[in-house]
Amino acid sequence: MCGIAGFFNPDGIGPDSNVLASMAEALAHRGPDHQGLYQDRCCALASRRLSIIDLAGGNQPVVHEPSGTVLVFNGEIYNYQPLRAELASLGHAFRTHSDSEVLLAAYMHWGKKCLRRLVGMFAFAVWNPRDRALFLARDRMGKKPLFYTILPDRTLVFASEIKSIFQFPGIPRSMNVLAMDRLLDYGFNLAPDTFLNGIRQIPPASLMHADMRGQREETYWDIPMERPVSPVSEDDAAEGLRHHLVEAVRDRLVADVPVASYLSGGIDSSSVTGLYAHLSNAPVHTLSIAFEDAGYDERHFARLVSSSFGTTHHEFLCSIEEEEIEKLIWHLESPLVTLLNLPLYLLSRQIRDMGFKVVLSGDGADEILGGYDYFKLMKLMSFIGRNESEGRANLLRRVFPCLSSPQQAMLQYQVLKGYPVIHPALPYRFQAFQLKSQLLSDSFLERLAPKVAQREGELPVIPGNRSLMDQALYLESKMRLPNLTLTLADTMSMANSVELRSPFMDHRLVEYVFSLPSRYKMRGLNEKHLLKKSFRTFLPPAICQRRKQPLAPPGKWFVRRFRGLIGDTLSAKSVRDKGYFRPEFTDHMLREFDGDSPMDYSGVLIVAYFVHLFDDLFLSSKTRSGC
Repeated sequence: MCGIAGFFNPDGIGPDSNVLASMAEALAHRGPDHQGLYQDRCCALASRRLSIIDLAGGNQPVVHEPSGTVLVFNGEIYNYQPLRAELASLGHAFRTHSDSEVLLAAYMHWGKKCLRRLVGMFAFAVWNPRDRALFLARDRMGKKPLFYTILPDRTLVFASEIKSIFQFPGIPRSMNVLAMDRLLDYGFNLAPDTFLNGIRQIPPASLMHADMRGQREETYWDIPMERPVSPVSEDDAAEGLRHHLVEAVRDRLVADVPVASYLSGGIDSSSVTGLYAHLSNAPVHTLSIAFEDAGYDERHFARLVSSSFGTTHHEFLCSIEEEEIEKLIWHLESPLVTLLNLPLYLLSRQIRDMGFKVVLSGDGADEILGGYDYFKLMKLMSFIGRNESEGRANLLRRVFPCLSSPQQAMLQYQVLKGYPVIHPALPYRFQAFQLKSQLLSDSFLERLAPKVAQREGELPVIPGNRSLMDQALYLESKMRLPNLTLTLADTMSMANSVELRSPFMDHRLVEYVFSLPSRYKMRGLNEKHLLKKSFRTFLPPAICQRRKQPLAPPGKWFVRRFRGLIGDTLSAKSVRDKGYFRPEFTDHMLREFDGDSPMDYSGVLIVAYFVHLFDDLFLSSKTRSGC
């Protein structure tokens, strides 16, 4: 599916059907196979469909004829076949073989309790004309987006994309300064907020019920942190993880179109690709991207995995033209502090041009299994803090290879120790944006000051009494995953009409991982220890032994490649007019970059550039027509 949109007014007040058609057209995924509209006095629904399952019979909206109840749906329900059989035994009749029809039947039979039975990624809306009630729901991990706003006349407008909501008349546009503040602290904003005032999200694992009385939200699932940790042995835990990943990959191969797989040569994508090849009788196509100027090249590892499993492998170099840069933010609908969207956008474009509509990826393994350096930092800072010595601080060189001596390592420890601690298990406390006070303008800080208190209590409450590592992994799953990793993966793939499926994000696998002792996930400073153990006899030895490499292209390469564009966008006049940053500081960073200063400002320049680009695309009238 490509996306859904609609609006509901309990008083039956709303614009004509042309608005609904415009909202459907504004769903930015190009080349959909089908568009469907439904409208009655109080509610209107729209969908754009990417045909994956039941190509001929899966058109939307889907109507339950006896009651007139209507569904629009974005995503895939992987267990729709057993659900269909169960519902048929309970008396439901089906005209198609689509998961959309099964989803509507499940809702008609079990109501909101159907959400507990679904395995998949989804955002959907159900309109019940008899009760004049609208039901909205989003999948457990937050794979599929669902935005909404409520207007003064009580109209609820919702869509898979913010740009679709903007097609509705009377939607104001202004920057959410709290989202900007979070961006510079965490590297992303936090749901339910967006970067636009008044536009919110249905949080992952949540539902909304709207009727004549108003709107009610509730959460229907969470990672079961309150359950006791399983006493299973490490060997059994590794076997269990492998079993769950096999089943997750098997489920995600259900499609009536060919499925490809991304293959970077890291253990995450290699495990998924290897299992796909093991489960499939058909040829498996794999794709990887390379970065010429990155200082590392993973192509050797990807080719090794491809050779080991007999896949048909394709690779290409990262390359993008200046006129395409806007698309990275236009589809994402938020600014970024990373370049991860660039390779993800290019990969999905390439896989589309190869003729594929569905692709598997290893997304999410780092967040639930401890794959990032900041998990090592968290353990090291706690260890060093118990006995502050150069010997212990020297271990920081395992995370910061640039540190040349124990004395430098001790200095680095003192710097990190001075960072503000919002929560002891919050990995981002070691990534505080050191230049934040120099970058933000006085006028922006004045706008921010009255609202800073609203950030108190914004972190997810961690249930239960788990280890510091498990708490950190939980925060990753509630913060980084739905607000960055999965958002990037979905928007960049759907921008090219490609459906990306992430086996590691199967909620049953996630529940299993969080039932295991945290020491299995990171043994010492060995990241993703359990995953490596699970696949050490399945994958080539070099894949389990190699150090994790970043996917994002280097910041210096990007700024150098688009120096003219960035300089024009961050001209002193533009910076002054928009009012987010200090023009004297952005000018200083550009001069330092041009002078090849030892201080690398490329990352900060990218942040400032993307914020300005976001403003141009979504707030400034001159470019609101889209890309």
